[in-house]
Amino acid sequence: MAKAPIAKRYAQALFSLAETEGKQEAWLDSLSGIAEGLADPLAALFFNEPRIPRARKAEAAAQLAGGADPLVRNFVGLLVQRRAVGSFGAVVSEYGRLLNESLGRVQASVTSAVPISAEQRSTLTASLGAMLDKEVVLDVQEDSDIIGGIVVRVGDQIIDGSVRSRLSGLRQGLERQSLPRTARETEERA
Repeated sequence: MAKAPIAKRYAQALFSLAETEGKQEAWLDSLSGIAEGLADPLAALFFNEPRIPRARKAEAAAQLAGGADPLVRNFVGLLVQRRAVGSFGAVVSEYGRLLNESLGRVQASVTSAVPISAEQRSTLTASLGAMLDKEVVLDVQEDSDIIGGIVVRVGDQIIDGSVRSRLSGLRQGLERQSLPRTARETEERA
């Protein structure tokens, strides 16, 4: 968990630079693209292999960040030099959170058992926006384990409307509930 504070500091420094340059959203696009490249399993193996010289890793990172702003490319190179490429995804996530916060937006993570249509997305975005009094940015994921319904996470708040959660609640309620005994059972115990 040591990566979280490091990622937060890197993201704050990077966001501060982006604000100075007036390129907050453009940098997020670049960072997201680079994060996708680094998330590739082969790239992860390459950057985590200690036998590969840092100079080769820096060259590969420069190619990966090729079209990005020079300061973003320098940042990627810095992470390579400090052997912190593994925290890049967390840095991008925190950077996105900082950008949303600065623009008065909030990130909502939605998990559903089946794909959500564009109409459902817009309805959900509008409902959450009215409830939170902020512009909402949805991050939608699918997970068939929830059986049906949706689970919404906004910051530390969770709204669990999944069928799995309802079934679990029903099961717990039934386990706690004692059923009335029949007259015969009562006589046999006496």
